[in-house]
Order: sequence, then C-alpha cells, then structure tokens
Amino acid sequence: MFPEVRGYYLAQHLARLGLSAEFRPLPVSIECKVLICSEYQQTMDWFDRHLAGPFSGIRADRMFCLADHSLFGRPNHFSNWYCDWFRQRGGVLVHRPNPQFLKGEHWIGLGVDPNVVRPAADRIRNQVLFDFPVNKRRDTADAFDVRFLEHLRKEFSGLRFLGTGSPDARIRERFDEWIAYGLDHQSYVNRAFSRSLAVIPGCVESMGLAMAEAQVAGACIISAPHGPPDDMLVPEASIMCSHDTRSLVGALTEARKRDAEMIRESAIKKFNFGAVAARARAAIGL
Repeated sequence: MFPEVRGYYLAQHLARLGLSAEFRPLPVSIECKVLICSEYQQTMDWFDRHLAGPFSGIRADRMFCLADHSLFGRPNHFSNWYCDWFRQRGGVLVHRPNPQFLKGEHWIGLGVDPNVVRPAADRIRNQVLFDFPVNKRRDTADAFDVRFLEHLRKEFSGLRFLGTGSPDARIRERFDEWIAYGLDHQSYVNRAFSRSLAVIPGCVESMGLAMAEAQVAGACIISAPHGPPDDMLVPEASIMCSHDTRSLVGALTEARKRDAEMIRESAIKKFNFGAVAARARAAIGL
C-alpha cells in the first residue's frame, strides 16, 4: 500500500547494491546506520502525534525522509518543518528534479520496478482507466460527467472502461469495473495497469508514481494541456486532450496507434529503479 510501497522497493534495490537494507513498518526498535522514512510529507504537528513516539525506539546515525519535490523557493510549504527535522539529522531524498535544491536535499528520481509492474502476458490492451484521487477537500469523482462513458462506449465497443478511487464513490457502478484504493500494491497494479491502453489522471500528482507505473506497463497517459510536467512522462506515452467527448475520442484513437513496447522500454529507462537506488546510496553516504 502507499506510501509504504516506496520504502519497500527502495530497500530491495539498495540490498541489490550490497547494502544490508530492509523495510520495516513502525513501530520498531532497531539500531542502524541510516533510517529512511517513506511516509508522505507531513506537518510537524502530524509528526509529533504519529512518528515521534515510534521513532524513539530507533537509534540511527543519520535519518532521511522522502519528498515529492524540493522545497527550494517554497517557504510556506506545509511540510517545511517536517523536512527540516530530517535535514538536521541527515537529509531529504527528493523524487522530482528541480533547478535548485536546499542544503541537505538530494535528488534521487522516481523508480518503478519493471519486474513488479508488467503488461499482461497476452499483451492485450483493452482497458481505459479513469483515476479519481481523493483528498481532504474533495473527491474528484464528484465532478465527473458519466455521459462521457456512454459516448465512449458507442465509439469503442471493444474497450472496457474502468474507474479507480474511493471504495464508496457514487459513480462506481457506471464503470465496467471499479478498482478501489487500498489494495495491496501488486494486486492494484495488476488490475489497474496490466491491460490499460490509456490512463486518464484525475489531477496532477505531485510525485507521479501511478503515472510512471502505468507507462512502465505500456499505457498511454491522456491529460489536459498544462497537466503533468515532462519529468513524469515519456513522449511515446503522452497524449494531450481537452475535457470534451470529441477530444477524448481522438485521444483514445491515437492511443491505439501507440506502440506499447516502445512506451514500456522508454519508461523503464526513465524510471530506472537501479539508478534511483544508486543515487540514494550516494546521498545517504553508504
């Protein structure tokens, strides 16, 4: 599950580089040279309530956290104090590139394990996945016009239209299949991405892991102009689309022409977890 998945696979890849690395859920009592916390960026109040206690059983020479992006030039970001706590004790490992970084921040990139995220064995791509993220302010599924689906079914009789998001989303019954958030990682990526022709994000992800995984499985990413930044996409997968039926029909028609193997090959190179682990190892000084 997220965000544990980031730490779980990072530990595996650090171990492949020869380190004694493993993922452990909190609470844990352990002595180690380096701790890497894979929790999402948080407020310091959240840290005090949820992490300070479990961290008291850990003795580490250095402590690092994972961050979506650099906080350079973001003095009012909600996670400033949280990230600063780790900078003072080790550093911050950053997924997204940035022109400049704060002292103690280290860019490591975003990694996807291609042995975990794979296309279906028969290479059939007959699914279109709509993603509906949920946050404290809103459920993006509430704004979705289900009439889109009826138009698309008329145009593409051979495709299945899937949705993913909250388990109790009001529109879940309008899709051919609904994949609820909260599954274990392997089950989720198999159902969501292995047969996807295209994935349509509901918003711009700050980290972009799901979009990276979809591309490693060979799926196109259909998004609005000024949507996901270039560092989240490979050119072979990226298709721009405005939010209307005609544009979406054109985008899916284009997606059918794209080479899934070429998308996967480019995405594996871009989101190379071995390279991410090597940069992380250099950053933590082991």
